[in-house]
Amino acid sequence: MMETPTVAELLDIIRQLTARVAALEAENKALREENTRLKKRISDLERKKNKYVAPHSREERQADPQRPGRKAGQGNFTNKQAPGFVTNEINVELPNRCPTCEFTGELTLSHFEKASVTELPSLPRVEVTVYNVPVVLCPQCGKKIRGEHPDLQAGQWGATAHRIGPRLEATIHTIRHEVAVSERKLPRVLELLLGLRLTQSAINQAASRLAGDESPLAKYVLELEKQLRQAAYVHHDDTGWRMGGEQAWVGAYRSEDVALFKVNPQHTSAELRAVLGDQFQGTLVCDRYSVYDAKQFAGMSQQKCLAHVIRNISDVAAQVKGRAGRGLAYLLRLKENMQDALKVHRDFQQGKTTERQFRFLSGLTRGRIHRLLSRTDLRTPESERLRAGLWKQEEKGRLLHFLEHPEIPPTNNAAERQLRRVVITRKVSQCSKNKRGAETHMRIKSVVETARLRGRDPVEVLVSLSR
Repeated sequence: MMETPTVAELLDIIRQLTARVAALEAENKALREENTRLKKRISDLERKKNKYVAPHSREERQADPQRPGRKAGQGNFTNKQAPGFVTNEINVELPNRCPTCEFTGELTLSHFEKASVTELPSLPRVEVTVYNVPVVLCPQCGKKIRGEHPDLQAGQWGATAHRIGPRLEATIHTIRHEVAVSERKLPRVLELLLGLRLTQSAINQAASRLAGDESPLAKYVLELEKQLRQAAYVHHDDTGWRMGGEQAWVGAYRSEDVALFKVNPQHTSAELRAVLGDQFQGTLVCDRYSVYDAKQFAGMSQQKCLAHVIRNISDVAAQVKGRAGRGLAYLLRLKENMQDALKVHRDFQQGKTTERQFRFLSGLTRGRIHRLLSRTDLRTPESERLRAGLWKQEEKGRLLHFLEHPEIPPTNNAAERQLRRVVITRKVSQCSKNKRGAETHMRIKSVVETARLRGRDPVEVLVSLSR
């Protein structure tokens, strides 16, 4: 028969249990803090793994790093090539003293060396031409009649009598759209380079006159749109914009030699159809956004961006990592085969393989990807969702279309590159106040970017369209 513990013994047991609970709580708190620290460490490492880090951004420096710069006896030994033209030439006087041995007298001429200094004038000046326009009165009706000159625009009198010339205007717009300088900073740039003072409103009004609805530039953009519809392939992507503070979208269309930009308050299939039309016979290179799967595009040849697909696979692989099952192994095999498809196409484009070899390797790669995408035994929801989406595009012939037609690019990088300056402009400005300003901006940008694609000077193209 158990003895009943005394009060003193019970109090001692309570003290021991209390001390034990306190110790466990302290240990639990320390473990929770350690767990939080390790989770943050894992998150940081995973983020760094997926993020490009320059060599100089290491957390710890190397003990014995390689010296910067070229190695002795290798590489190009000149910092700057000789200029292509010379505006002034100076003959340097012959030295008459040797700094090594202190000899003074006539030295023997060995040869001449060339050295040059490229410099700006102290302050470049613009040319200002004043036109004395005669104003006469009609003796019959008393109406004022002004003289005309080819260099003067219609209505150039009164508040708008003093304007900038076509070449200066074209240069301003080229700086604005090619270098992505904000309209607010353009006056300061012009003052620094040319000593010219212009207001932001003067630049804005010049753009409106250049790219108005009935202007030669607007008609030229319509012609570019027609050329785009006849292209063998067209890249398309869009990014955000604002008109009057409201959400809008800029669509970039890019063929081999045409760049077109359109701004709309929304980005649906209607906007895409308005540009490409119903008779487009080329291939649309795009991502897997649902707009491109609309019914009106059911018969359109498409190539989904494989760079986006590989990125999607990597994202899903990061989600399923560490889970039970074969989901991660499946995704890694799928990613590897997608990368192989890109390599097969790249090697053929670079002339490393013949057409026969390309067709053979393409068939092998397509077969492996087809077998992976046709599987129906995946248990991981994320993997199955991705597989079903890719299989849908593969059944329509939109995933590996470039392996059948190697002239079609496998990625949509061209459209994304076209949008980079648009994104920069959006970040350094307030976009557009209204639809007219947005359309003006996109028309000029279309002309400038198309000129760059065709190897032409955007300034000369804009000058030709301003007359």
